[in-house]
Amino acid sequence: MQHEPNFENFRRTILRQGPPGPVPFFELFADPGMVEAVLEEKFPVNLHKYIEEPLLELPEEELPGLLKSMDMYVEFCRKLGYDYVFMVTGFSLERAFQEAPDSAGSQNWPDGKRYWQNESKGPIQNWEDFERYPWPKAEELSHMALEYVGSVVPDGMKVAAFLYGGIFEASSWLMGLEQFSYALADDPDLVEAICQRVGGLVTATTEQVCEIDNVDMVFLSDDLGFFSGTLVSPTVIRRYMVPHYKAVTDVAHDAGKLLIYHSCGNMYKLMDDLIDDVGIDAKHSYEDKILPVEEAYSRWGDRISILGGVDMDLLSRGTEEQVRARTRQILEACAATGTGYCLGSGNTAANYIPRQNYLAMLDEGSRWNQENFGTV
Repeated sequence: MQHEPNFENFRRTILRQGPPGPVPFFELFADPGMVEAVLEEKFPVNLHKYIEEPLLELPEEELPGLLKSMDMYVEFCRKLGYDYVFMVTGFSLERAFQEAPDSAGSQNWPDGKRYWQNESKGPIQNWEDFERYPWPKAEELSHMALEYVGSVVPDGMKVAAFLYGGIFEASSWLMGLEQFSYALADDPDLVEAICQRVGGLVTATTEQVCEIDNVDMVFLSDDLGFFSGTLVSPTVIRRYMVPHYKAVTDVAHDAGKLLIYHSCGNMYKLMDDLIDDVGIDAKHSYEDKILPVEEAYSRWGDRISILGGVDMDLLSRGTEEQVRARTRQILEACAATGTGYCLGSGNTAANYIPRQNYLAMLDEGSRWNQENFGTV
């Protein structure tokens, strides 16, 4: 049986409406390497460049290759049983990188290099840097990829706008997390100004993408935590980030769109803020050693939808049989008696996950749906 796209079933699941039904698949994004592996076809352009640094202006000579690449993402999502196409958009911020050594797995990247964010120091260290920083202008942002995909998306499918760079991520990138942390005590007004600029750009981006045909979902992604807690105190996040989360969520909801919040790490002290004050529709990204997705569903599944949760370590290093068993275990816990759960990885369809494990997870979900609802 082949899955027929049904975004209305996906929406009903996210909003926890009606009786249990077919469990939709959810993924924040699929790395270009995974798309190439599944489709057995290479992208005609280096998509990492466009994902990491979305362009304000598109070189005309690269347009055909980019459109072909967008078509490949549509084919990937349709072929694997998603009810939407995920597509990155947003703005590019000049920031500081450092090249990782080859031993860090850089061979997986098309140019043979992998870069990490420089957490010691960024381009803004003081008010003078802030004033001369080349801030993007909202009116100059381009959402060509979303517009194109929205025009070609198959019947029954919609488009998800993945906003590149969250409020905390982008603000801390601009200073470097180390300097950002010092500035919280030494110059909080500067931190406030940076967060206001970034938050304003993210909100403006949301307003723009919500006007694009067939964009029915917004992904607000902002990694706040690590294994044992948040990277800065929850009090800081409530002061500087949560008001912007609220603004973005209100824009999406006023336009009738779903708002999906993604954050890695142990940020669960903020869940009540995100649910009650911000009003997110769903939370994504779970890691077994921090909080297994079944526990998240038990704690918050009556208030928001819980998405994904098949652990990245298992997907990366486990056997196909282990992936299938864990997928089935999660479905039994999160989908057997209620709605509000979608199946997917604990983070993204990353390029280092073996293709057979990723496909095994989705195949087990299809088998579950056929056994329980007579459809895949």
